[in-house]
Amino acid sequence: MPELTVPFEEIPHTADWAIRAYGRTLPELFAHAALGMYSLLTDLETVPEAERREALVEAASPEGLLVAWLNELVYLTEREGLAFKRFEILELHLPDPEDPESIGRLRAAAYGGRPESVRKYIKAVTYHNVAIRQEDGLYVVELVFDV
Repeated sequence: MPELTVPFEEIPHTADWAIRAYGRTLPELFAHAALGMYSLLTDLETVPEAERREALVEAASPEGLLVAWLNELVYLTEREGLAFKRFEILELHLPDPEDPESIGRLRAAAYGGRPESVRKYIKAVTYHNVAIRQEDGLYVVELVFDV
């Protein structure tokens, strides 16, 4: 299995925030993308794991599943004032690339609580240049957050 030195890194973006996330598997990539998003939002050391929320999303592509799930987490943060620091992918069914009618499904749990402070709220996860790819045996994705 390839070595994973960092789960994500912040990358420069002109107006918004952006990260590059890595994973040895797609579920790990999805969890690391969420961790990276919340690391921009707040100091995760101050966030308790007092709450659990589960989300289910469907989309026609792996990228669509990732963006839909992260946007669902953004919605939960906005609605309930929670930040999440641990993620568990419970179910990941990718759409069949040979079948244009195929829909993928992601069910995941997020664990967190109320942060002590928030650096800046994320309005949405964008589809700008989102493409999950493989590099050196790792899954990689770059995500831009509208703030």
